[in-house]
Amino acid sequence: MTYPQATRDIVSALNNAGAAPQRHLELTDGRALAHWRNHHGEAYYERPRHHALSIYTRGGEQTSRQHNGRAVSHGFPGATCLFPAGSRSHWRIDGPFEFVHFYFTDRDLARCMAQTWDREPATVTLEERYQVNDDVLAHAGQLLELSDWQAPSQPQAMDHLAQWLLVQITGRYSTADLVEPVVRGRFARRQQRSLEERIEQSLNEPLDLATMAGWVHLSPYHFARLFRASFGMAPYQYVQERRLQRARALLRRPHDKITAIALECGFGDGSQFARAFRKRFGVSPSGYRSAVPGVR
Repeated sequence: MTYPQATRDIVSALNNAGAAPQRHLELTDGRALAHWRNHHGEAYYERPRHHALSIYTRGGEQTSRQHNGRAVSHGFPGATCLFPAGSRSHWRIDGPFEFVHFYFTDRDLARCMAQTWDREPATVTLEERYQVNDDVLAHAGQLLELSDWQAPSQPQAMDHLAQWLLVQITGRYSTADLVEPVVRGRFARRQQRSLEERIEQSLNEPLDLATMAGWVHLSPYHFARLFRASFGMAPYQYVQERRLQRARALLRRPHDKITAIALECGFGDGSQFARAFRKRFGVSPSGYRSAVPGVR
């Protein structure tokens, strides 16, 4: 099994090394997440044309970075590696371990710098980091491993997490002197009403964090924090709830097909919609419709 995006240099290197891909999720603007498993072999990353963050989630003690024929560091559960574009590294794997990867590009860094810190993108250069201890990113890796990547709301949730990872990577591991921005306050009531209306009008469309943040001219980082403070939940959670509430109302219309309702409410297909609906309301869409008096 190989990924459709096997042209990513690090993905190709891992495939060549015999690593087994477990899950893969394409995000917006060419970013992606991947979950890998490996147990034996050697991997060579030769000047990849993209950046990658790696977080070990299980094992790793028998995985080492090699330099001039000897091990210079060893892994552990939670170990973090950052592979900037153009970097070179050699890895030896002598035991089973699992890890998640986040793939991103210079364009992502530039946008993050400009939107979050109002800084010129040219000031950003990522530093190589190999098998370091970073409790914050290690926790993010555990969240990624435990998450159901195929859940209906998960692409939006993962997009939200990817935006946060970009801020962490840029702020913690770039040559620029950056401090994570502090976001206080809430949206004004007028802004909140405008967002509610805009989201309702766009429920049948893909609604990623950057798109919604653009409506109020904020960075995704600032938008997500102000949204949670104002609405009491993350943007992707609010959108999912509004989609399900609209779907429940539409199911009361007897002549609308359930698959059409799913698409109208922004779900990719009927099975995805059915899983989300059952999880939220404890009954399938068809079961709900059958239970409504006068609707058959």
